[in-house]
Amino acid sequence: MQNLKYIALSFTLVLCLLSCEDVLKKDISAMDPTAELSADELIVGLEEDENFYREEILSVTGSLVEVNTKNGNVNFLMRGNTNQNHYIICEMNHTMTLGNINVSQGETVVVKGILKGYLNDAVLLNCVLDNTNKHE
Repeated sequence: MQNLKYIALSFTLVLCLLSCEDVLKKDISAMDPTAELSADELIVGLEEDENFYREEILSVTGSLVEVNTKNGNVNFLMRGNTNQNHYIICEMNHTMTLGNINVSQGETVVVKGILKGYLNDAVLLNCVLDNTNKHE
């Protein structure tokens, strides 16, 4: 069952990537986010409205569940404190490698990325670690 979830998430991510190559070329590290949200706030907002901040740059704070690499890209899997059944999948900017990311599982991290969609989990693309975020 868990494998089916990851297969579905991977398929969703691939579809998102194919539809937004221009988004992946933007350097968003110096851009201001449209909103600063906790992982829980993002999930609740998307449950109420699937277009909640869609295609916007968001800064999101959450607990890091896993860091992995798929197709040469680093991915963060995050979640909030109350929405334990939903994740935030962050495909990191292509310049990010496991060697230049210093984070640990369970750590609270802040990422900035472009919200691509939501199907049980939120998908953020072109993510960077957001050291400028002040959201608590």
